[in-house]
Amino acid sequence: MQRVFKQSFMLSVTTAIALLFAGCGESKVAQCNKVIKVANQASTLGQEFGKNPNPVKGSKALTELAGKIDPLAQEMKTLEIKDEKLQGFQGRFITLYQNISKELNNAAGAIDKKNLPAAKGFLVSLKKSSTEESSIVKEINTYCSAK
Repeated sequence: MQRVFKQSFMLSVTTAIALLFAGCGESKVAQCNKVIKVANQASTLGQEFGKNPNPVKGSKALTELAGKIDPLAQEMKTLEIKDEKLQGFQGRFITLYQNISKELNNAAGAIDKKNLPAAKGFLVSLKKSSTEESSIVKEINTYCSAK
């Protein structure tokens, strides 16, 4: 009788522990880190490009940068995020990266066609995107650092 009780007790404890771990999922901090990691990669690309623009490459440099941002948008899209607020940030980053990539390609095309007014317009749009990125980063950092 005592043996049956022990086995039953151990089974109950094991089940409770398994359910506890399965129910918890990833913490908010772990999910934040996943989103922030990809955002940091994109930010680093932009900073490196800003420090070392290659005027010799011209429009090709813009196209190459767009080609590096596209995979980051895809990577951001594939992140499994459960936290609703973080899903919102994730969606905003995805849209931002897609827009930046599109604007970079459009600016490159305008430069190739020697359409300087259009190229300047696309570059203004890119600056606006940079401001938007700063805003999202500030918001996500505030959210992720809150307890």
